[in-house]
Amino acid sequence: MEPIFEGKKLELHYNNVGEERPRRQTLNNMKKDAKNEEIVQFGQLMGQLAPQEEAINSVMVIEKSRFDI
Repeated sequence: MEPIFEGKKLELHYNNVGEERPRRQTLNNMKKDAKNEEIVQFGQLMGQLAPQEEAINSVMVIEKSRFDI
């Protein structure tokens, strides 16, 4: 049985000054065929736009699939 693609989203994790846990920003509706290189480049671009005290330390891709039974 093949999984059915439901969606894909990107989660950016920022260093949050004065806080133990990183701040997260979620971007929904990513295209299904986004390449890893494109995702990393996008994360780097977002890091350039972020304030210096909130640098991006990681990018997480979350993919959602379902199985009809």
